[in-house]
Amino acid sequence: MSWLDADDATLPEVHAFLAAHPFAILPVGATEQHGPHLPLSTDSLLAKRLAREIAARSGGLVLPVLPFGYSWTWRNVPGTLTLGFETYLDVVRDLCESLARSGVRAVAIVSGHEANRQPLKYALRERLADRVDIQVLNLFYPGLAEILTEAESPVWSSGMLHADEVETSLMLTAHPERVQMQHAVRDYPAVPADFGSTVTTMGDLMDSGVFGDATLATAEKGARWLDLSAERAASLWRAFLERHRIWEASDG
Repeated sequence: MSWLDADDATLPEVHAFLAAHPFAILPVGATEQHGPHLPLSTDSLLAKRLAREIAARSGGLVLPVLPFGYSWTWRNVPGTLTLGFETYLDVVRDLCESLARSGVRAVAIVSGHEANRQPLKYALRERLADRVDIQVLNLFYPGLAEILTEAESPVWSSGMLHADEVETSLMLTAHPERVQMQHAVRDYPAVPADFGSTVTTMGDLMDSGVFGDATLATAEKGARWLDLSAERAASLWRAFLERHRIWEASDG
């Protein structure tokens, strides 16, 4: 299980690594509000940590995190930095083109921000398929359904996660020094009957910025859930590399 963190690697190290292991893991996050107790960088921090955990279990070059995502929901909230939908598609294409030129044959894109899932899906379809010679796996917390059944608090609406028990627990494990649990709250904003069918977003409904019960979060839960998701993701990543005959060519 060979892996390398590009944040700390030199040119010779990256060159040698990719010659033997031509696959990479790209964490993508966001810069947006996460209530009174979590930093704006929460999604990026968690994406990077999950990417490293996946790599440790399977392998790959862990790339620097993309700290900006599709955060249109929070566009009017101070601190939010969002990319437009089409811009995001182009950014993903450009990054994958760069990886392909470096000899990377496959990349797992690991998102810590749920709203990135749609533009990532369409980036694969509209910008990469049949255009860039690279195989792409799109991951967002594999095993999430099981995690939600273990959580003590109900999710807010339609399974959406934001600064709640799950995200806060993950942060308590990944970066406890950045969590201000004394400010954690329980907040379930009212959901209009037509939510999801109009332009109304979570940003329009927010009160504290929390959507769920952050007060029930613990580092123990976060460790369990991070391990569960990383194990599921690593299994998917290994199978993906094997299916495209990349794993056997590099790691035997």
